[in-house]
Amino acid sequence: MKTAARRSPADRDRAVARLRALTIGSSIASIAAVGGFGAVAALSHDGTSTDVTTAAIVSTDTTTATTGTSSTTGGSTSTTTTPGTTTQATAAPTTTTGTAHAATGSS
Repeated sequence: MKTAARRSPADRDRAVARLRALTIGSSIASIAAVGGFGAVAALSHDGTSTDVTTAAIVSTDTTTATTGTSSTTGGSTSTTTTPGTTTQATAAPTTTTGTAHAATGSS
């Protein structure tokens, strides 16, 4: 059986230097890639949202014209309904009672 040839200390030093150079190079490349992706994201998305999110469903009814204003003096609640617009509140969240069990998949 043939054994592997013994390496010299100079070979080991070259291997460590090569590994160190690869590690530093990959670190610099990854930092540059993060900066590049960040720049592309900043240029392609300005951060403003064009979507409108509402908490109530508003529907227009052309057959019924409703006009009214209600407000409370003690609080900050104020409701105004314009002619031809009906505002419907969204459903309240429901709660359930009983026992719950969370499984993680292990025994």
